[in-house]
Amino acid sequence: MVNAKSRLRALACSRPRSTSVTRRGGTAFTAFGLTAAVTSAIRTGRTALAAATLAAALLAGCASTDKPATPDPRQPASGTDIVAALAVGPEGVLTGALRSGIVRVLRSGRVVARVAVSTGGQRGLLGLAADRRGRIFAAYTAPDRRLVVDRIAPAPRRRIFDGPRSALLGNGGHITLAPGGRLLLGIGDLGHTRLIDDPQTLNGKLVSLDVDGPPSQRPRVLSGGWHKPFAFDVDRSGRVWVADNAPGRLAERIGRGDRDGAITTLRGRRAPSGLALLSDRELALCGVVSGRLERFRRSGADGPWRSAGTIAGGCRYGVVRLTALGAKTTRLAVSADGVRLVTP
Repeated sequence: MVNAKSRLRALACSRPRSTSVTRRGGTAFTAFGLTAAVTSAIRTGRTALAAATLAAALLAGCASTDKPATPDPRQPASGTDIVAALAVGPEGVLTGALRSGIVRVLRSGRVVARVAVSTGGQRGLLGLAADRRGRIFAAYTAPDRRLVVDRIAPAPRRRIFDGPRSALLGNGGHITLAPGGRLLLGIGDLGHTRLIDDPQTLNGKLVSLDVDGPPSQRPRVLSGGWHKPFAFDVDRSGRVWVADNAPGRLAERIGRGDRDGAITTLRGRRAPSGLALLSDRELALCGVVSGRLERFRRSGADGPWRSAGTIAGGCRYGVVRLTALGAKTTRLAVSADGVRLVTP
């Protein structure tokens, strides 16, 4: 048990001292590391392997350097590949497997594409998006360990962004399409927290890409000061809401990703891994630590987000909305041990 605890502490990616960072407009953004999850895993009697898996599995948190060398991060104890990326494509829900890089249609199981990914830490296939023309995009860490974005379908495959070098943790990689057709990409702090407020770097930035641009394109920075803007969604008017996650015992927060605005500090521990807007004043938040899909509401256009209870359990690695905002019935797809559909 002593050795198991040592391994878990090494994975806990908490920093020796707490820090807070500032995004544009002077608003501090902070979040938390994995220590609480690791401790809970030990106390509840999980095996060393399962506890280590939980610690490494925190998709939405913890920037870090490439120390220590760990097995592939979000692999369940059984060794099966997890679905770290979800999107809605021409044939329905698309799933992206973190380690194998396989993109499938959920209903039929048809393989849409396979991308060659680097793994270890939070590397792998990280994001999927599809537009109305049937084009499918993937964000992943390439064999050279750079965070890249490709159009993977239809053929031929084409690189649209050569991004920065990835880190063991804190890479980001979630993508979604904005109403104007640009692709939104969240980039984590990449193990360099001090750079998240530097306008000359992409560390800790939410950016937009031209889907027809060259790999060398310079992204348009929408906001900065994030540790890992992995959980975000955009509404019909282009407003982006982000749930940030960061190292240390710091508060998780929800804020606007397309501009500076009011920030809500959240109570408790979730490690946000996915966010789906349900309406202009309601959202669903998935958490690796909480393992559930939680409802949040706000009272006005600038009101704070407040928890309104649990929608469903079994949500750890992401959530995507399958229906348009404003639809009579909302359907979501969530990822945990597998992918299932939920009606909030």
